[in-house]
Amino acid sequence: MSQSTIESTLTEARLFPPSDDFVATAKQNSDTTAKLFQHARADNIQFWSEQAKQHLDWHQPFTTTLNDSHPPYYRWFSDGQFNVSYNCIDRHLESHADKTAIIFEGEPGDTRRLSYRALHQQVNRFA
Repeated sequence: MSQSTIESTLTEARLFPPSDDFVATAKQNSDTTAKLFQHARADNIQFWSEQAKQHLDWHQPFTTTLNDSHPPYYRWFSDGQFNVSYNCIDRHLESHADKTAIIFEGEPGDTRRLSYRALHQQVNRFA
């Protein structure tokens, strides 16, 4: 059996660094990213438990972070319950209702921005 290789003629070496203004207002920087990475490597179960508790609103909090009793069918937060729509949209309405939640870019020139309020209205209309 012969092995053939695909040669790539396109090599992308350009870098697109963020602007200084963007970096100054970002919630994440290289130091916080490095700390998160080290914490995740040191104890990934504890890391994801903390992330889920800190960044998601749970209807029924989980007590088990990872159920690995039936490999390869691993289940994360299996005894917890949360509403994805609420976590992605509803909880942001009070403080970010008029901020952009989604930017859709279709064909060139076809750009649409939806605020959290407009997205919430659309989701409720379809629900």
